[in-house]
Amino acid sequence: MHTNAHDGEQPFKTLGQPAHCEVVVERSRFIAHALPVESVEQAQEFIAGLRREHHDARHVCYGLRVGRGAQGLDRSNDDGEPARTGGYPLWQLLEGEEVIDALVAVVRYFGGIKLGMGGLARAYREAGREAMLTAGIVTQHPELMLRLPLGYEQLATVNHVLGQLEGVRTLETSYAEQVVLTLGVRKLAVEEVRGRLGVVLQCHPEDVGALISF
Repeated sequence: MHTNAHDGEQPFKTLGQPAHCEVVVERSRFIAHALPVESVEQAQEFIAGLRREHHDARHVCYGLRVGRGAQGLDRSNDDGEPARTGGYPLWQLLEGEEVIDALVAVVRYFGGIKLGMGGLARAYREAGREAMLTAGIVTQHPELMLRLPLGYEQLATVNHVLGQLEGVRTLETSYAEQVVLTLGVRKLAVEEVRGRLGVVLQCHPEDVGALISF
């Protein structure tokens, strides 16, 4: 299974939300979808769903980028269109914006007029670009999850410190004999967050909660 488990710490760009649009060129319909994905399998399931939904369409082309570095995968499928006129321009859109963990897929209904290789590539690119613009590009920060048990008397002070730190967000707060905060901590900020909390809690930074892969 190929997932987006980023070993690196650096921020990366992906799509903000699923989006779709339709472009008509010389009576051919190009129905484009752009969405973030967490794995190749998720992308394949989405494409299979498009093929079922649009079983009467001529082509379902796509461009896909998942992961980065040695773990990165780049894939495109022209699905019967002339080479590099369908899926390849869609992959180029993602690659050009340095977007990963994302899929751009376009369903084409042939309108009876041949567009030529250049016109076909432009039409797929236009449809894919519109869908990507609607989806939006966002920057994600690889995170680790920190479970932090606290005494009730410490909560206000810790929340004040957390509010001053850009690289951490509170995901959940549970109340029992102790308060337990579940925090999402940017990998680049782990040492700073644990150091600041160690000062507040009067303990060594390594003793601040438990870090779990997120």
